[in-house]
Amino acid sequence: MSPRPWCARSRASAGTFPNTYRRAWSTHFAGASRLTAPERREESHMALMITDECINCDVCEPECPNDAISPGEEIYVIDPARCTECVGHFDEPQCQQVCPVDCIPLDPERPETREQLMEKYEIITAA
Repeated sequence: MSPRPWCARSRASAGTFPNTYRRAWSTHFAGASRLTAPERREESHMALMITDECINCDVCEPECPNDAISPGEEIYVIDPARCTECVGHFDEPQCQQVCPVDCIPLDPERPETREQLMEKYEIITAA
């Protein structure tokens, strides 16, 4: 008689593992509703920043409607006082849209609400 493969179940254990697994799974996620959509949270806004992956291609600078992007010592930099994530001009930050290496993420050090970005836009365009 050949040995049984490790995955074969004996009659005594038939159905034990799946039921145990299912019970543990449902207990683990008892508080989470898998049938409802997640709550929509307000989009987080922040000033943008350019990371070290920048290749100095000069594509982003002319796209910025607020002149917030300029050449730095080694890579381009974004002036957070002028960056509005294109709020008031476009639906999406234009520098992020044109960057060939995707090196313009949100700056976690500078959280801003959409209202704050709009206020900044109004101040910049009024000057």
